[in-house]
Amino acid sequence: MSQPELWMPKARSKETACQVPESMQTRVRVRQYQELKEIAGTPEQPRLIVIDEQAYPEWEDAHREFPSETGVLLLDFGSRPELTGDSEKLLGWVSVAGLTEHRWEFLISQALETLAARNRIQKLEEALGEQRDRLEELNEIGVSLSGEKDLAQLLRLIISNAMKLTHADGGSLYLLKPIPDEPEDPDNYLANQYLRFEVLINDSRKMSADAMSLAIMPDSIYGQVILRGKPILLDDVYDLPPDGSLQWDGKAVDERYDYRTKSMLTVPLLTHEGRVVGILQLLNRKQHRERVLGDVEDILKEVCPFDNEDLRVIESIASQAATALSNAQLLCSINILFDGFINASVKAIESRDPTTSGHSSRVATLTIALAELVHQMPTGKFRGTHFSIDQLHEIRYASLLHDFGKIGVREQVLIKAKKLYPNEEQAVMDRFRLVRQSLELSMTRKQLEYFLEKSREDAVAAYGQGQQELEERLHELDEQLKFIIRCNEPTVLAQGGFEKLQEIEQLRFAHPSGGEVPYLNAGELHSLSVPKGSLNEQDRVEIESHVTHTYNFLRIIPWSANLIQVPEIAYAHHEKLNGSGYPRKLNGEEIPLQAKMMTISDIYDALTAWDRPYKKAMPAERAFNILGFEAKDGHIDTDLLEIFIDAKLYMLVSRPRTG
Repeated sequence: MSQPELWMPKARSKETACQVPESMQTRVRVRQYQELKEIAGTPEQPRLIVIDEQAYPEWEDAHREFPSETGVLLLDFGSRPELTGDSEKLLGWVSVAGLTEHRWEFLISQALETLAARNRIQKLEEALGEQRDRLEELNEIGVSLSGEKDLAQLLRLIISNAMKLTHADGGSLYLLKPIPDEPEDPDNYLANQYLRFEVLINDSRKMSADAMSLAIMPDSIYGQVILRGKPILLDDVYDLPPDGSLQWDGKAVDERYDYRTKSMLTVPLLTHEGRVVGILQLLNRKQHRERVLGDVEDILKEVCPFDNEDLRVIESIASQAATALSNAQLLCSINILFDGFINASVKAIESRDPTTSGHSSRVATLTIALAELVHQMPTGKFRGTHFSIDQLHEIRYASLLHDFGKIGVREQVLIKAKKLYPNEEQAVMDRFRLVRQSLELSMTRKQLEYFLEKSREDAVAAYGQGQQELEERLHELDEQLKFIIRCNEPTVLAQGGFEKLQEIEQLRFAHPSGGEVPYLNAGELHSLSVPKGSLNEQDRVEIESHVTHTYNFLRIIPWSANLIQVPEIAYAHHEKLNGSGYPRKLNGEEIPLQAKMMTISDIYDALTAWDRPYKKAMPAERAFNILGFEAKDGHIDTDLLEIFIDAKLYMLVSRPRTG
């Protein structure tokens, strides 16, 4: 501590109380003041001020300008003035009457000792306060690091918090990565590792650094920290050992940004197993945390060395950071694995139903985009609706897996392109060939009888009439078959079509095996009579069961708490606002908002898909019209549809040119 100051008033210079004993001359720096304002401000050392009755009024006005390091002795010349100033700074009240030099020396000494003791206590309290604040910050940092799942954000949190606690001007973080295609050495895990730069932060310069890879060199600061697993603390990186045992290659960066790296603290990120996963490097500890460093001269003046307390703090952060990094990397690996499972599941679905290849991923793309728009809505129905990153992940997974239950639906139903199954269609075609053959055979027999029983002229005339009759019957048969073929397409059944199909079903022919057989059986009539699409009631029930199959599959997956809604969202993607959907007939608010969005995406993609063999791709505008009717009928959310169309989300999924 520097020598304390003793300030005496210039007035009453002949009074004993205004004289400094000679024995005190070497112990204090004696100064005089005319007015208190001359010495107000923050001192660099303790100061004791003697105040007499002439200074009382000034003290009342100025005492707040004096820092806590200041102590005051009040001299009473008999007027007994009342002090209304800062009593905490009052160290003594001295009566001048009968004051001896020896007594005066004793009082000054006691006041100085009291002032020094008080200042020491104050500094200890400040240090304890700083330690308490640091501990609180460390706890908060630990909580934030353990709760952060995004690796990139986690890395920035580590650096920014470390810089904050140590007053560092800059920081960078490097992670160890395995060298591709090199096997791990069980005896030396560092043997196949390299160092990859990840994040750089500097408060005084806008610095950018491209991702780069560094070999672990034993003579570099990075290399020694990694290989030894010990921190390195440097007061000035420009003053390294001349033998080259420790090297730093950052001078080029300093020159580029007109910067001067001075003090540096580099610590390893160690897991609880003692494995190094990366390094944290801090540079240029500032005397004042919020100070922005200017030119090189300013840096050299402001920057000070990191101390052992900084080292202990950063080692604590590094330990927490290493654990958080390991957890984040593990979570990232789990997410990659889970994404692989999801993609494999989607491929399994599409392998069962190749006609819908790409449908799930397109629905996911559209639904996520719609959710992000709803999240940003500043006004309207969805104002205040927000989706977290985890909720967006839920939507994505639910969208990708919404049709997984189709794996429990018979393949022939999934790929049914027409109202009749291929074998049923072939049976109808074969039956009509038999009808044709039966008609031709019957007519041949009649003509033969004519030639046996009648004259040649009559037989010839009957033959011609029979041929005409046969041609008419065969033409009628062909028209009936053409009509059946038209009805077999998944289009809207023409008016009167059902009645005409019934008429055909009533027709019979003689089967070669004996007995009469209908042109169409009851099952074929039932399927061909479907008014729209290709599925009959039984087919539709089976198809619709895929939603329940999906839910039953998804609910047995042990979803984490942040993805727990995936099964429910997927379960509701065929529900309608008016309760006419399936499988649970939910309505309105019973349907999750995420499912409402997916429904719109699902319908749009089904209408515009170009890869369905049983239909042509529908233009977007026509699809919007159909979606508009769906909204008008109370099936889908009008507001969501408006957002979907206005934002032109359909442009997010590529469509090949048609026509």
